[in-house]
Parts: sequence; structure tokens; C-alpha cells
Amino acid sequence: MMTEQPIGLAKWHEFVNTQNLHVLADALADDVLFRSPAIWKPKAGKAMTMLYLRSAVRVFEDFTYHRQFFGDNAVVLEFSARVGQLSVKGVDIIQFNAEGLIADFEVMVRPANGLQALVSAMAQQLASADASNIER
Repeated sequence: MMTEQPIGLAKWHEFVNTQNLHVLADALADDVLFRSPAIWKPKAGKAMTMLYLRSAVRVFEDFTYHRQFFGDNAVVLEFSARVGQLSVKGVDIIQFNAEGLIADFEVMVRPANGLQALVSAMAQQLASADASNIER
């Protein structure tokens, strides 16, 4: 069980509040994996993870964390948000490496119609970020 908050978690919360990309970069391990309910295999690396997370914070409206669940070098953050007119609930499952940086970031979202809206909004956001070369 974690005895103190990993630096990656503190930086993640700071990024959510400020959307400062330098803070996000400081939270992530270079070899981080990003797992999304909208893509079938993980995206690897800091640049790709930053692209997806930056896009997600732009898509989610009224994003709020409600609870944190801690485990061995991991945390689950329960959230609610809106995507357009739809309300969603979800969790971010975050694993930390030995340095306390985010090594694995997995997102789960419900209900299905909210997930579908999220997938559509993320595709638009990624396209506007000139991410047409990203495998979806």
C-alpha cells in the first residue's frame, strides 16, 4: 500500500486543474502506456499519452473526481463529467513506477451512450490536433 502520494499523482491532479502540459509531462514516465475504452490496444509513450489526455480534458465538461482508492503502487480515481448533453461516470486506473511517475493510465467510462459520445468527441478533438496519423 502506498504510504505517501506519488509525485505522478500530485502532478496529475495539478494538470487536471491547470491543463499545463509541462505539468502533465512531469507526471508521466517516458514509457507510459495509455489504455482507453475507445481504442483496442494501448498507446505507448509519453507523447501519445499526452495527446490523448490533453484531448480528453478538452472533451470532458464539468469534470469532477469523487473518490480515490489506493493499492500497491496504484490508485483508482472515480469521476463524473459531461460529454455534450450526456452525463458519464468513470474511473482512471493509474499505476506508478518506482520513481512515482505514471507508468500505466487506463480509463473506463459508462454508460454506453456516453462512451459513444466520448469516442466521437475524442475523434474530432484528435483530428483538430492534427493527429490524423494516429492509429485508432
